[in-house]
This record gives sequence, structure tokens and C-alpha cells, in this order.
Amino acid sequence: MNKAYLMIGLHNHQPVGNFEHVLSESYDKCYLPTLETLERYPHLKISLHHSGPLIEWIESHKPAYITRLRAMVKRGQVEILSGGFYEPILSSLPDRDAVGQIEMMNRWVEKNFGVRPRGAWMAERIWDPSLPKILAAAGIEYTLLDDTHFFYAGLGQKDMYGYWTTEKHGSPLAIFPIDKELRYAIPFKQPEETLAYFRATVAARGTTGFSYGDDGEKFGVWPETNEWVFGKKWLERFLNMLTESAGFVETVTYSEYLDQFPPRGRVYLPMASYEEMMHWTLPTEAAIEHTKLVHQIETEGRKEQFKKFLRGGLWDNFLAKYPESNQMHKRMLYVSGRVEKALEKSKKDASAITAALYRGQCNCPYWHGLFGGLYLSNLRHAVYTNLIDAGRSADAALHKSKAWVEVTTADYLMDRHREVTVETPALFALFAPAEGGAMAELDFKPARFNLSNVMTRRPEEYHQKILDATGKAGEKENEILSIHDRVVFKEPGLEKKLVFDRHPRYSFLDHILAAPVTVEELRAQTFEEAGDFAGQPYALISASAKGQNARVVMAREGQLLRDGKATPVKISKTVAMGGKDAALSCQYEITNMGGAAAECTLGVEWNFTLLAADALDRYITVNNEKYRMNHMGENAAVEKWAMTDEYFRFTVSFGSATPVRLLRYPIEAVSQSEGGFESTYQGTCFTALVPLKLARGETVRHTFTIHCRTWND
Repeated sequence: MNKAYLMIGLHNHQPVGNFEHVLSESYDKCYLPTLETLERYPHLKISLHHSGPLIEWIESHKPAYITRLRAMVKRGQVEILSGGFYEPILSSLPDRDAVGQIEMMNRWVEKNFGVRPRGAWMAERIWDPSLPKILAAAGIEYTLLDDTHFFYAGLGQKDMYGYWTTEKHGSPLAIFPIDKELRYAIPFKQPEETLAYFRATVAARGTTGFSYGDDGEKFGVWPETNEWVFGKKWLERFLNMLTESAGFVETVTYSEYLDQFPPRGRVYLPMASYEEMMHWTLPTEAAIEHTKLVHQIETEGRKEQFKKFLRGGLWDNFLAKYPESNQMHKRMLYVSGRVEKALEKSKKDASAITAALYRGQCNCPYWHGLFGGLYLSNLRHAVYTNLIDAGRSADAALHKSKAWVEVTTADYLMDRHREVTVETPALFALFAPAEGGAMAELDFKPARFNLSNVMTRRPEEYHQKILDATGKAGEKENEILSIHDRVVFKEPGLEKKLVFDRHPRYSFLDHILAAPVTVEELRAQTFEEAGDFAGQPYALISASAKGQNARVVMAREGQLLRDGKATPVKISKTVAMGGKDAALSCQYEITNMGGAAAECTLGVEWNFTLLAADALDRYITVNNEKYRMNHMGENAAVEKWAMTDEYFRFTVSFGSATPVRLLRYPIEAVSQSEGGFESTYQGTCFTALVPLKLARGETVRHTFTIHCRTWND
């Protein structure tokens, strides 16, 4: 009798830095009830993967879960899948880190379950042709990838069963194609529909191996799924269906199928991920065109014909689509290099320093699609916190003195421009001369905090839905909508917040203004520039360290356009940092290079965050008045202002050489998440306005300072 061999793989994951209440709720609504339900069906086989961040939380808060899972592994019901411990995109890492992440997971599995994993879950099923070498180096025999990958290699639907083999430079790997029909049916369609699919396929093909692999969060965490899966007993009904069909459907682990059946053949897969991911990674305009084309082909009934030739981008495109993603990625590579150098000097505390680095490689905040991802400041903060921790450990190995400074000029962002990094025991600063001579990053190491962790407001493809739609109707009575199909607004008036920025949200951005400007004009980006300095290339004059002091000089010759007349103007700025203090100063020199007097206003912009928009324990102080971080307003005659974080216990103080008019407003980006469309607080913009009257050939100087201190100082 022909049979359907069903391999079920569930991937349970929570990002590094996710909120405690989210983890607790996910455990109660999804992970525990799923395990409890599976325990009642010991004859049904399943493969499970838990990511490192979730593992660490479970071990700390719910250790009985591990004990119960161990019993299921011992009786042969559950196979444990390996993978990068902290759920990185393996292809985005240096090979040493990619192998190290998998080996870290292998060690945990062996320690807790007494078996060495043979298979590995690929984060977001991101595939790169070089990965067989990395997986083989970590002892992995197989992985699971979407059928999308196989279609792009030229295979058809008939080839999406069983498994295939591939290799790279002699390192072999077995790959199971995940069945998209099952991925969209489980748990959203009735169990009987899935059984009918098995019967139809086996009738046409004979004995067949079906692979299902997807997020475990579909079983209770995704919107409305808890009531559907457990309240209306979908999972119990599905497992009962499998039990009652045992003569026809047999559940096996991936390893069991691998040992029992030969491969379908050899295949070499291109760089790919699942279909939705490859759409999300496209630039916004291309994504809009891609959506229209897909809809057109679907309307014509030709998608099946063309799907192997119709693809989106690849995951790496996120590094081009979002400069914040690229900057975080390059910070990770920078820290990885420092950690490698530090470990060459000393292996002391090697596991702790690499664990911090690996946590900083968790993929979730490096990209954005259906989930908040990159737009969630708490997830970006968690990555930066761990990278700062790993960097500080490297500092301790690389520098024996308490006061030191490093200045490096290199193509840090991999953009064919020279950037400057300045490291001290207390600060890490990144300067981008090509981006308006701006400071792209400022990390305060004692607080483990990236102060410049701010997203730019930019157009997204889904913004049109906010303008056009008010909801999604027509849900089927006996089904629930996948989060791919839901349109939900988590707050009113989002269309009013669709404001897009002219420049990345860096600091020490320079605006030359000829007319008075209001804080609302700055927030809405409707003000007029009278100069060509903001976001324009500055020349890197020098970057050097002398003793325990660093000095970076950048300059640009531009112009002031006023009353139809152009006046050549030069702005030079000198940043000074010391190895002893968590402070920096920036001296501006504005020179009138024209033949007549000129009058304008210099606006110097900073963009910083304390993460929370309206928390009482995080606030701005200006002229002895306190304001929440999301308060919009202005103050006159300001020489000092500050941001204070009582939760993380530090203060950032700003100083101006002479009184300025200070304007401030919250930066709110509109993004989508699995729960719907929402605005997310990204940070606060401060702009200091300095009136300038420049005689012919005159140079005016103005200095701003920033000083960071923890409350333990």
C-alpha cells in the first residue's frame, strides 16, 4: 500500500531583547500547550528546534519544560534540530562565527538530551551556496528549505517531495523541500483538507515524503491562533486525524526518513529564502512593481507557469534598503574582528565574550518584513548592548591601561567612502564625512547603550494600504486569516505620521537657513535649506590620535543662497575626544568666502534615543524644565540641556558655547508588525539654531559639547 510519510518540523524562537511579558505569554499560549498536546500522542513523531534566546529564558524560568522534552527525546518521539544558537543569518557572518554558533547549539543539545543533532534549522531559511561547507564543518547532515529555493533552481512541483543532495567543494548536505501547501494549510485550514491533499498526491505519485517546517508561534502566538489551535482544538483534531490515518500517513523524523529512503538526486540551489522574504527585501519601488506583476499573473492564471522565473531579491539587499541594518551589520563585523584579535592574545573568558558577540548576531532586528524587526528599537538595542559588551571584553584584552584612544580611518560601512572610528574606554564614535560630516553612531560603553540608535522615516510599500484601506473583511467562518492577509490598524491617524526624512538620522548634521523655521516644519520636513551642507560630502582633513586625545577634522565648501544671491561658505568642524572622559566637543568654524556680508542661521541637528517615548523615568531637561522624550517644543536662550535615563542610570549632557534656540520633536516611524500597522517612537531630534552675521572673509566659531556619565561616576 502506498503511504504518505510526513515529517513535521517546528521552529520556536524569540529574539534577543524581547520583552519578558512577551516571552511569558508566548510560553503560556503556545510553547507549553503545544508540548502538552504532543505528549498525549507519543506514537506521532516530530522534529523541534528552539532558538538560543528562547532556550535561555526557558532554562531560567520554566526548567520543567526541558525535563518533559527530554523524556520525549528519550522515547524517540522528538528529534532536536540544531542551528545557529542565537538565530543568526549564517551567510551574513564570518565563517568562524557561523560554525561557532552551530557548535554552541550542538553542545547544548548533547548536554541536555544526550544526542548529537544531525539536522539544522536555517534562520528564515536564508540559503547561500557556500553554506554546505559551514554546516559540514559543524557536523550537520541535513537542513530544511522552502520549495521556493528548488523552483528557482528549475525544478517543478513534482520534485518537491523527499529530499535532495547538494555540496560545496566536497562538503555534502541533504536538503528537504518544505511544502508550501502544508505551510499555508497548517494550522489555518481544516485537518481534513490536509488529509485530502495527502491522498491526492499519493494517488498520483505513489509513496511520498512530505516535509512541513514552520514557526511554532503559528500555534498560539500569531493573532487569533490560540483560540483556533487550542480553544477550538485544531491541533488535537489534526493529531487525531493523523492517528486515525496511521495506516496511510506515517509520521517520521527527518533523520529516520534520511536513513530509510535515498535522495531524489543532486541539486544546486541559488541564494534564496521563502517567497515573502524575497519580496520584502526589494527596494520599495521595485516591491510595488513586483506586487503588481504577481497580481497580474495570478489574474491570468499563469503563476504556476512563471513562478520559477519570477523572484524577488535576496536577504543581503536589506543592507542596501536600510542603512541602519548595514550599520548594525558592519558594527557586528567590526566587533567580531576585535574579539578575534582579543582571543589571539588571551583565551580567558572566551565563552562569555563569544556568547555576547553571538547574541549581537540575532537576525531579527537586521531586517523588516511582516514583523516589526528593524523598526523595533528594543531589539536593535539588545543587539547593540551585546556588541558593546563583547567589544568591552575585547578592549580589556587589547588595552592594559585605563586611559587610551584608538582612531581608525577605513571603509567601515563598505560604501567606497572613508569613515572614522574613535574608541576610548567609555565611548565608541563613528564619523561619516560623506554623509554631511556627521556622527553616525555614539555608544556610551559604561551604560551599554547606543545613543544614536534611531531609524530614519522612509516610505514603505505597505504605506499605501494605510492611505487606502480601513480593514480586512470577509473572514471565512471556519478559518482564520494568516497574518500575511490581515490589515489591522493599531491606532488612528497613522496617515498623518507618514513623514519621510531627507537624510539619515545622524548627529552633527548642518543646516544653513535663511528664513525662520518652526519645530513643526522641522518635524514635517517642510523647511527650506538655504545651504548645501546637510547630507552632502565633507572632506576628511585629518583623523589622528596623540597621546590620549583624538582629533577628527572635516570641512566642506558650499554656498548660502539668499535673495537670489549665492555666497560661498565654508564649514569646518573639529571633533575632539579624550581617553579619560566620556566626552567630546565639536568646534565649528563658519567662514564667509564671498565678497559681501552674509546673514543666516546655522542649525545643528542631533538624533538620540533613550528608547521610551513617554516613560516618567526617561526625560529631557532644558532650562530646569523637564519634558518627556516625545514632547515637541522649543526653548530660547539655551546653553545646556540633558537627557536622563533613570532606568539605565545615566545622563547625557549637552553644552553650547553661547545661548541658542533649541527645537526638539519625537521621530515616529510608521511600520507594520504581525499585530497590524502602528507608529513606533525611534528617538528625539534636537536642533540648535545659531544666528550668524558674517562680514566678508570673516570666520565665526561655535563649540558644542557632549558629556556622558553613569550615576555611579
